[in-house]
Amino acid sequence: MVACPYCGSEVAKHPGEAVLTCPYCGTAFTVSGEEVGEHLMGRVNYTPHQIFELFKIWALRFPETPNDLSSGARFVSCDLTFYPYWVYEVSGSFRAAGGLETAAVEVTIPACNRVRGTPLERLKLSLAGKVYYSHRYVVQLGGRLAAADVGPGEADRAALSAAELEVAERLGRRLGRSVAVRVEKLEKLTRRLVHVPVYSCTYEYGGHPYRFVADASDSRVLYAEIPVEARFRVAALAGAGSSFALAAASFALGLAYSLPGFILLTPLALVGVGAYCLYKASARRAVVKGFFAKS
Repeated sequence: MVACPYCGSEVAKHPGEAVLTCPYCGTAFTVSGEEVGEHLMGRVNYTPHQIFELFKIWALRFPETPNDLSSGARFVSCDLTFYPYWVYEVSGSFRAAGGLETAAVEVTIPACNRVRGTPLERLKLSLAGKVYYSHRYVVQLGGRLAAADVGPGEADRAALSAAELEVAERLGRRLGRSVAVRVEKLEKLTRRLVHVPVYSCTYEYGGHPYRFVADASDSRVLYAEIPVEARFRVAALAGAGSSFALAAASFALGLAYSLPGFILLTPLALVGVGAYCLYKASARRAVVKGFFAKS
């Protein structure tokens, strides 16, 4: 047990945790008892069933989605987890080839190693719409807290590296070439811990289970498994057959007219297209991820 530095309550520490959250006053602090800055959270603005209805509308924008997904999909379950992130405001002077660049950036660093290698790792946050953390609110909603096992020291270093990359990308877009950047003089490094509510939902379609993950604050879909319509798979299979047939024909044509470049390049390209179509034809589900606009 560790004493909360604000209210003095005893807080249980679990293995691996670097930052604890007091369930009584909501203060976030390190295991050594130091406060880590403002502790904020996103509000849950959608129920699980509302998220599911919005997800079905969103999924219909993809060509492989069955047209009857809205009526044929059945909601199964949904878990609500509040994932911790460090959100930084960084400003100062950055050294680049040709001089100094003054910039201010906002970067997001996961405070939970559990999200590494998942779509949640690249989530970008803003502070707009965030409120002060309330543990009672989490409990009332039946949510769970993911352990914050990335401490502020490690996060500070990662934030500076991320800020350098962000400034380098800005300069690269402006100059039309890659630029190396490093922090020269740091004027502001403000750290906040933000817990983001995320729904992990499962549903059934055609007797098969599927999963999707969405931000409970703004309904952004972060990861989705979508069933592939049978006629889309048939069309992909037909495309694969056509590509392989054209590859064979082009190879024969190249041999007949002694065109070595034609023999190699065109058939290989067509075989590649055919293989991709065959892969699409064999897939019963499409996986979509990568919607990481700021919330």
